[in-house]
Amino acid sequence: MEKVTKVTFNEENQKLIDNLITKYSRDVPYFAEKDICEEINVPIEDGELKVFHYIPKNNKGKRPILFAPGFGSSTWAWKDFVIPFYEKNEFYYLETREKNSSKIRRSRKSKFTNEQTAKDFGATIKYLGLDKKDFVLMGTSYSGGAILNGIAKKIFSAPTAIAFQPLKTYKKQRKITIIFFPFPPFALNLFKHIFVWLVFLGMKNKEQKKRIKKYIVEGDAWKWRRGGIDNFNYDLEDALPLIEDEVFIFHGPKDRYHPDIVFEEMTKATQKGRYFHLNCANDKRQILAGIIGYEFTNVKKEEGVPESFKPFEVEIIREK
Repeated sequence: MEKVTKVTFNEENQKLIDNLITKYSRDVPYFAEKDICEEINVPIEDGELKVFHYIPKNNKGKRPILFAPGFGSSTWAWKDFVIPFYEKNEFYYLETREKNSSKIRRSRKSKFTNEQTAKDFGATIKYLGLDKKDFVLMGTSYSGGAILNGIAKKIFSAPTAIAFQPLKTYKKQRKITIIFFPFPPFALNLFKHIFVWLVFLGMKNKEQKKRIKKYIVEGDAWKWRRGGIDNFNYDLEDALPLIEDEVFIFHGPKDRYHPDIVFEEMTKATQKGRYFHLNCANDKRQILAGIIGYEFTNVKKEEGVPESFKPFEVEIIREK
């Protein structure tokens, strides 16, 4: 892979991001509470996934978005994502198969690989009828990786695909899986707080700690143990060059599992990918992702990138 020069995020760009976050910040109801969203059960090959669907009375958006957060992330952790959408634009929020809400057949045949998550995306897009519409597909971290994986392997396509801090490889998470692997699910449930302590060793990012603690304590031990085992060798290295479509890869706040330079390298590895370098405080990560998604629902596919994010695009120079 070609060498990439690290981007300098200057004060002017930081001010633009801070202003955007201030502009959209407000109090809205928690979207997973009763009667806020329609709850849709999407059938998949080995079970069922939950989708929250929100459409305001006066829908101002030009197209909907289908969004999924990273592996194990809770709706509470991502409640700020929907802030820009409330009473304005339509959204679908997908809970992927490793979440508590999914109903997956508990057998050795059930898979929790990233490619299987990509297949779930494809099934969800079709079930919701989005394959016949202009829409935005967006995922963060592990789900962002599944979107790139699915497009690379032509499992599905989307008019606009956004990967926010997509997970490229599982290498940094392997130590966690090695710790968890010997224990059966019931033992993991008994000793969750000990595992939280082990995972936190050397971790300084307070917001990331909050997200991970909620994920481990509330998570389904069987599902995330299987997810760790099935994704032990997960890596998008070979998949990225297969992506022929234009995809949008966004940088966000740095943490242990989302290092700075990797997103630009990933974009360069694709054929037509476009890279946007953003930054904000870690506790603003979810609303920043929401603003990105919201702004893209206010433009049609043929209109391209929203004006508000053009200053953050980094030119990608590929060898011909």
